[in-house]
Amino acid sequence: MQQDYENGRQAHVIAGPGCMARLPELRRQQGAERYLLITDAGLEASGMLAPYLAELEQDAEVIRFIAPAGEPSVATVDQAAQMVRELDAPLVLGIGGGTALDIAKLVAALAASPGKMETYLLGRSPWVGKAPAVMIPTTSGTGSEVTRTSILADGTGRKLWAWGDELLPEAVLLDPELTRSLPAALTAATGLDAFVHALEATTGRNRNHLIESQALAAIRLIGASLSEAVHAPANLEARQQMQEAACLAGMAIDNGGTGIAHNIGHALGSLYHLPHGVAVALAVEASLAWSIEGHEAIFDPSAHALMPGSSADALPGLFTELADASAFDQALVPFLDLEMDAATLAEVMQAEENAPMANNAARIPEEDDWQPLAELTVATFQRRRQRLLDTRTTTEGAVA
Repeated sequence: MQQDYENGRQAHVIAGPGCMARLPELRRQQGAERYLLITDAGLEASGMLAPYLAELEQDAEVIRFIAPAGEPSVATVDQAAQMVRELDAPLVLGIGGGTALDIAKLVAALAASPGKMETYLLGRSPWVGKAPAVMIPTTSGTGSEVTRTSILADGTGRKLWAWGDELLPEAVLLDPELTRSLPAALTAATGLDAFVHALEATTGRNRNHLIESQALAAIRLIGASLSEAVHAPANLEARQQMQEAACLAGMAIDNGGTGIAHNIGHALGSLYHLPHGVAVALAVEASLAWSIEGHEAIFDPSAHALMPGSSADALPGLFTELADASAFDQALVPFLDLEMDAATLAEVMQAEENAPMANNAARIPEEDDWQPLAELTVATFQRRRQRLLDTRTTTEGAVA
């Protein structure tokens, strides 16, 4: 564990049912004259935001940018940046899941930084300013609302990243009312994403006691609340605890970084376009026993946080139990026809953009580890997919 370290600035967080009502106050504090709302096509089509936006429009003009479905892309960010640069004194609002939030953070930075998004990928150039921004998550997983990192795809589909203090918003609103309509499969996948964030931050090479305090608290909240949030979606207490867990885990990875599950998860996203939460959940289930081997003391606190009295050797089983109790398999339904290739996956895991994650892991892969890790990942996906198919067959047989 690091003895000398420095943690970055963290965003102002406002939490609780109804806290969306604080937006006019925040706009005035930032000296903004209008809102630029960035959300995704699915959330816009749902109509869930309509009553909130009707109230917001009583305060100031609301200009909308609707991101297309799927992962954020360089082209989408450039399109939104052109819009924000034409506005006078905007407050950028990111409302949605990781896609909307990642785009909104980048657009706020591009409002004052010249050039196209490509200029800033992989930290190639520093940002030179930003517009004020407020992030409002409608899922409980990515933690993007409180991180200085955004993930997006280039024109070839590669998942890349951008980083900088300018991506940190001026405020974050955690309103559990906005997560009540989140489907069960998305609640499970995003909740497991938050767990992976917390686990990798508190076991990675950059871990310190401040990171541990946030990450282990997140793990405790997820263990206590994820299944309830999935199976009783109207339970606002569970929903708020999951929002808090995702936020804490996001703060933890902002300073601690991620590890091998994110390395594998980003490769899965690039190759097969799996949603981020699904990809990293599969990846951590596949790689966790390998990661723990020889590093048990590092993983003991996480095991205890998830199940008091447990040690590292129980952690892989505990994660599988958490995923099963949260009905995670349902998140794989859109991918029943997907076929993965372990050799190709192993190759992409070693790509430049994925190296920082592997190099921060408690156990760093050696040359002979990449192919076995890829094979474990493919086998984990196949096992869960087959179980889902078997369940469907049994159900259909019973109905017939």
